[in-house]
Amino acid sequence: MKKESLYDYSEFSEPFSCDFTTSQAAGNVDFHMHNSHEIYLLLDGHIQYFVENSCYEMNAGNLILFSNHEIHKAINGNHEPFTRLVIHVNPAFIRPYCTSNTNLLDCFHRDPGVNNLVLLSKPEYEKLLAMAQTLNQAQKNHCSYGSDLTALTTLLQILILINQTWKKTGLGTTSPRPHKAQAIMRYIDKNLTAPMTLDSISNALSLDKYYLSHLFKTETESSIFQYIVVKRVALAKELLLKGHTVSEACHLSGFHDYSNFIRTFRQTTGCTPGQFKRLNQ
Repeated sequence: MKKESLYDYSEFSEPFSCDFTTSQAAGNVDFHMHNSHEIYLLLDGHIQYFVENSCYEMNAGNLILFSNHEIHKAINGNHEPFTRLVIHVNPAFIRPYCTSNTNLLDCFHRDPGVNNLVLLSKPEYEKLLAMAQTLNQAQKNHCSYGSDLTALTTLLQILILINQTWKKTGLGTTSPRPHKAQAIMRYIDKNLTAPMTLDSISNALSLDKYYLSHLFKTETESSIFQYIVVKRVALAKELLLKGHTVSEACHLSGFHDYSNFIRTFRQTTGCTPGQFKRLNQ
């Protein structure tokens, strides 16, 4: 099976998307991130969702949010097909519709891996699902009269509903579950820009390196170095958006080797650092 890009190139040009998908595995099987914010509603099944170093248990009806700076991945432990609604929203597209009283991006402005899960009542779930179906149909029939305004106004209503339920859910009521790889992730997060090897991580945590590698793989279904690479690319993205040059982003994000940085950034995001910088100007 062809491996999907960790980054959807259309996110640079498309202001939003809305898709219903049923499959046995998530679209991206490794830690990844997006250029857009993501709204993810699980319609049936049970999965675990890693966001940064946090892990959330998700059941049918649960809603989870990812900002464009948060790395994440889904794990389907029971290997049964599951259905989800995924909406991607470009923050630059939404920003003009925000007001002093209603910031439609509030729910994405959080500390990474904190307060991602949103609790929906049955009426809220049904309302969100109905609006998402309307948005999906409007996008499919994008050439028909009124479909563009139907899609836009429906998306704005979805964001209003999600922010209302997110604020109502509150911090701490949907805490992530502890997991064995969390100490490893926290160490990596704190030392992201320093040179790291399996030996240096195992020595710092006083764990056998083979046990360390096996534990991380068992918990996350990804390797330690895949996590490190995506975290460093995420940091490089932030640096580029803040105005740093490609060379500065390379060294400040912990890559140091310029050729390796360019190659890794392209493999992870689908574009070069220079292209990413230009596309976001």
